[in-house]
Amino acid sequence: MVQYNVQITRLAEQDLEDAGDYIAYKLKNPSAAENTVKGIRQQINFLRQFPERNELDEDELLAELGVRKDYYKNYKIYYVIEGNTVYIVRILHMLVDSRAWLYQTFGM
Repeated sequence: MVQYNVQITRLAEQDLEDAGDYIAYKLKNPSAAENTVKGIRQQINFLRQFPERNELDEDELLAELGVRKDYYKNYKIYYVIEGNTVYIVRILHMLVDSRAWLYQTFGM
């Protein structure tokens, strides 16, 4: 069984930090922030095995780039697979316009 390497991009790390900060400071729930960040990291680690199991993005341009998504509660984890490496490109809340953020990320 192939085990994939997982690399979290700088943008995705910032997304994760921003989500944790929002929950901890804006919503004033530090324990929920900690649990959310841990949960997202755990979900990312699951991508080490069979990352192809998740669907390509429904946007045709993003799908052509091989952008896939996984979910953790209210968050979408966007990633691409290159060889035996999974690159986490963004971690976005379901209520944001993820297409705009992803287009910007990929320079579209």
